[in-house]
Amino acid sequence: MVQKTTVQKTMVQKTTVQKTVDVLSYLANNPRGANLSTIAADLGYAKTTVHDILKTLLENNFIQYASPEKKIYIIGARVYTMGFTYLESSGLLRIARPYLMLLADKYAKTTFIAKRSKDRVFSIFKHISVYAKAPTGIVGSLKFLHTTAIGKCFLAFDPDAAPLIETIELPSRTPYTITSRDKLKANVEEIRKLGFAWEKRESDDKMACLAAPLFNKGAMIATISMTGWYEPEEDLNIQGNEMAQLAKLISQQLDEDKGNFHY
Repeated sequence: MVQKTTVQKTMVQKTTVQKTVDVLSYLANNPRGANLSTIAADLGYAKTTVHDILKTLLENNFIQYASPEKKIYIIGARVYTMGFTYLESSGLLRIARPYLMLLADKYAKTTFIAKRSKDRVFSIFKHISVYAKAPTGIVGSLKFLHTTAIGKCFLAFDPDAAPLIETIELPSRTPYTITSRDKLKANVEEIRKLGFAWEKRESDDKMACLAAPLFNKGAMIATISMTGWYEPEEDLNIQGNEMAQLAKLISQQLDEDKGNFHY
């Protein structure tokens, strides 16, 4: 009887931890914030449960109020501090960042490092050129594989992601989004041949993006990408080839580096 109670308590603890993670993830993907009722309704959790989680997170500076009067919650300073510490200690960032800063300034765009989480992709670093004119994505926000250059790059070069092309949903984000599985497969095959991926108004009807794969010891670990306004006269092939060569250089330096890596 004692053993059963212990197991039940452990299950409750795990559930609470998972719900806390879900609340943090929800706020990370809603940068304008949300109130208690909205969070509880969207996650399908009881208000009392979400209230207790929000109270604890607030007291520990993991979240904060965007609007104290309306009690709108957003991600707090402690999360950003932890994330910055993680990135600063990353060998990947240390090696790639100088190149991405130069590339962004060269083309007056924004560059990113991104990773995959199951059937979504998210950026972990971005550099906005002082000359950039286009709006930029939010670090940490989840995006679809089929609508993004980053996502298609994983489908093309990551053996663990490749099978997803047969199962992922293909919702339309703009009139230019690829929603045909056959067309997506053809697109991914062309990406493999060229060594870089692209999107032209597929995720945002005003934007274009290029991405190339990063490897360490033969395993794909991330992508580098560059985003800016879609301009029909712009030759993205030139920029794409440059990104592919840069990705190979960074990958080579990752292989040669003696530092401690975490990805």
